[in-house]
Amino acid sequence: MKLVISLMLLAFSQARVIETDCDVVTIHNINHEKQVLLKNINGPYQMTIDYDTNTLFFSYTAEGETNDIFKSGYINLKTNEYNTITGIAGGFASAVDKHSQKVYLGGRDGVYEFNAATHKANHIEKDGKNIWHMFYSDKLYYTDYPNENVYTFKDGVSALLPELQDTKALLIATDGKDNLYFKNSSGLFCYKKAKGETVFLGDYNLNSLTADINNNLYFSTPQGFYNIDENQVVNKLADVSDVYGLVVESDNNLIYSSSNSIIRLTPTKKICITAKNV
Repeated sequence: MKLVISLMLLAFSQARVIETDCDVVTIHNINHEKQVLLKNINGPYQMTIDYDTNTLFFSYTAEGETNDIFKSGYINLKTNEYNTITGIAGGFASAVDKHSQKVYLGGRDGVYEFNAATHKANHIEKDGKNIWHMFYSDKLYYTDYPNENVYTFKDGVSALLPELQDTKALLIATDGKDNLYFKNSSGLFCYKKAKGETVFLGDYNLNSLTADINNNLYFSTPQGFYNIDENQVVNKLADVSDVYGLVVESDNNLIYSSSNSIIRLTPTKKICITAKNV
């Protein structure tokens, strides 16, 4: 066995970096290194990327606060500049309109819009819904808590989504092809508008549901990352522990949050040899 390992190390030494017990995540048979973008942040969650400004928006738990337990923040993914967003009550959700570059935020009392110049949130919908999750495609979709209803917001007006008015949902997304994906306590589902039918995709414990720059859908559970292909087939990408959420950068690098950090995964040529393999 030692001879086999020695030959393997020799074969890869010129093109690869060999390390023992390195901490990487393997996706599509490619090792990815962990780059911590933000640490010592409590429970970062509900992440969204504004691809135009390369800014990551997220919520987090504010320790020691008596009024607003949840707050909204953002990171510039080029400079790692981090700021908290003011002017929002209980900031928890976010979504970005890729065409207008508008950034929407969800608070405990309705929909807000982020002002990039002032770094503050403006209250633009005041129906008082406690927003849980947001997703933007042709319009803004959002869910509320604890009712778990799905709404749309367009031209300043919120309305209950007719297709899912009799369905509970905490997470909501669309694939741009008239398919609605949603998560509730029973698992992950796809509502096909063309056929008027709902398909069960699996009993997954989702804590995020997001799309990349090309509208391909991804989600995370506390134990890993997945994507959903155009045939509504779920594919596991990686097993990772302590996952709170997931987003995808424009170059397809994954960014995920843990209980106290936000982490980028980047491809590496490192070959990892663990002690149990040797």
